[in-house]
Amino acid sequence: MGRPGMLRAGDEICMRLKLSQRLSASHLAGPERAGPCVKSTMGEAAPSVSIVIPTLNAGRAFGTVLHRIMGQGRQPLEVICADGGSADGTRHIVSQFPLARFVEIGEAPGPAAWNRAMRGAKGDLVVFLAQDAVPANGDWLHHLTAAFDDASVAGVYGRQEPTVDGDPLMAFRLAQRFCGEPHSRRIRIGDQVRYKSLPFFIENVAVRRSVWRGIHFNEHLPIGADRVWARQAVLASCTIAYSPDALVIRGLSAGLKGAYQIALLTGYTDAHFGDEGGTLCPDSRRFTRRAAWYLVKSFAWGRLPYLAIEDAVERYGYRIGRRLDRLTPTLRHRIAPNVPENRRISDVGDLAA
Repeated sequence: MGRPGMLRAGDEICMRLKLSQRLSASHLAGPERAGPCVKSTMGEAAPSVSIVIPTLNAGRAFGTVLHRIMGQGRQPLEVICADGGSADGTRHIVSQFPLARFVEIGEAPGPAAWNRAMRGAKGDLVVFLAQDAVPANGDWLHHLTAAFDDASVAGVYGRQEPTVDGDPLMAFRLAQRFCGEPHSRRIRIGDQVRYKSLPFFIENVAVRRSVWRGIHFNEHLPIGADRVWARQAVLASCTIAYSPDALVIRGLSAGLKGAYQIALLTGYTDAHFGDEGGTLCPDSRRFTRRAAWYLVKSFAWGRLPYLAIEDAVERYGYRIGRRLDRLTPTLRHRIAPNVPENRRISDVGDLAA
């Protein structure tokens, strides 16, 4: 099934991008507002690149990921495997690649670990890659970092696809999130910058380190800190670009437990940290209806019962998440352990002093 909705959105953004690219850097609203996004790169050497891969019991297949990285046409300065406490052979696999180094961070995957990795990275650009994300070709890194030739670009995200024999439902979900046309997102007058327009998922992104020094990942957020960061960058007059050619292949599979956990955390985050960007739900409200039609047309009827159950689980989890503060502390901890109670007072809280 095609993706008419996303393609129309992508075409609209592309048209606006062509207009915005004609603007000079002086169009930005003052040096303090623009911050690092007005830095000129003309006449300078290509920025160095650090690759950060958060790992936790990555398994044997992780060697394939590192092999693909080492075979890139553009070589990274370093590959940092930020490990959260692996008990398998992940350390041994990393030791076989001279350019890679194994770093124990002792933190669960999330914005705190991302900020720590950013502090330890040496490159001008920091690429985040999931441990199961295999670059599709030798030009993945080039495509993911090429947009940084524009000094206003703060971050770039690439496309994700499942394996050929992967779950058809997951294939449709990723196709809805990542369209086939390149585009960029920047602030416009009266634009609230919705999260739906910024599928900046940390599993395949690049971040300009100088921008991160001014805008850190919000460590108070249980989920969605990557997309919140992208929105803050756009509001700071920077550009977030999308490169569909920066493709990675992932062996993802759907699961009710994971769907419930994501919905629960999303509901809690929307209720306690929400802003004008709207909901942090990764998929459209019409996703279930569209996915059902896609499965019917693809003759994948066997996945329809799971889709219906998943939809019910996600709706229930989201409602529970929005009401977590009404539960007793004991019950709340049992349902959602380690969910922070801090509230984000305003968007300014994401900006480092």
